[in-house]
Amino acid sequence: MKLLLRREMLGLLATASLTASEGATAGSAASGRCRVTAWLGDPPLDAGEVKATVDGQAARVLSVHGPQSPLLLNVVLDLTGDLALIGPAREALKSEVAAQSSNVWVSLLRAQDGLRVLTDPGPDRAGINAQLDALETTGRAGLLEAVQPAADLAERILRRSQIRTALLFLTDSNIYNYREDYTNPVVNPSDSRDLSRRFPEALIREKTAKLASALNSTDVPVFVHHLAWLRDRLNEAYQSGLQQIAEATGGSSSFSRAPGDIAGDVSQMLKKIASHWAVDLELPAGTKRTYSVQLAVEGREIQYRTKYTLAPHAKGSLS
Repeated sequence: MKLLLRREMLGLLATASLTASEGATAGSAASGRCRVTAWLGDPPLDAGEVKATVDGQAARVLSVHGPQSPLLLNVVLDLTGDLALIGPAREALKSEVAAQSSNVWVSLLRAQDGLRVLTDPGPDRAGINAQLDALETTGRAGLLEAVQPAADLAERILRRSQIRTALLFLTDSNIYNYREDYTNPVVNPSDSRDLSRRFPEALIREKTAKLASALNSTDVPVFVHHLAWLRDRLNEAYQSGLQQIAEATGGSSSFSRAPGDIAGDVSQMLKKIASHWAVDLELPAGTKRTYSVQLAVEGREIQYRTKYTLAPHAKGSLS
């Protein structure tokens, strides 16, 4: 894995944040390529064993990167609440990261008050453990504001190093704890027909749907693990939105139903991330802006992302 990742992490973060604020979206389908996040199982494969089509046309498989290949995992912490939930998650994260091989580089970031790098990526776990032990669990929820710049950062790293790259949000976020008010307060209290009375979750659904749509052009899978399943109407809409955001990128989400489940759930999420494959395709000429990918491997049942959007201002390629 290239050492430039250490040197450029902070600079890339600044670039990604600026790009996000300007409304641009990163994506790798420029130059006729895309990367598919998939779970292809075992044993190892080479590119010739994977068959791919794009909108029904045969697509050349350029390379495959399996679970034994290098992985850069950016873990974004969005933790502000109950230490009884955060404690088991923190210990499970430390344990699971320590168990990964040395070709899994982990970077730690924090979502509150703007995306911030806590540790540069690398195989050393001591710095990660120290930052987790010293982590301040106060402030406002930050996931919705951080997910786009975090994805842009990871995308830029992917452009510079042809490795598996993934993004994990570890969060206890509550929709009522954001600086922005997503609760859709009644616009006109005197009007009984005001639709905000009937659809209080409309702002949440709109926000998460826009994020999912924007992230559909990224090749970096986003994973979300929430430390609790919150059962009120607005938080259920919020949590459904987190699922939508993750699935739009080829990642996934999970939610702990009880405090005793947290350690095992975090461990399972880390294992799932480590086991993913990255399949690089050359897009056929004339591929439309929105396109579908189909993969097949003889004798295997596989799971993968199928829907993609070509980024309008994408730069770079998987070379």
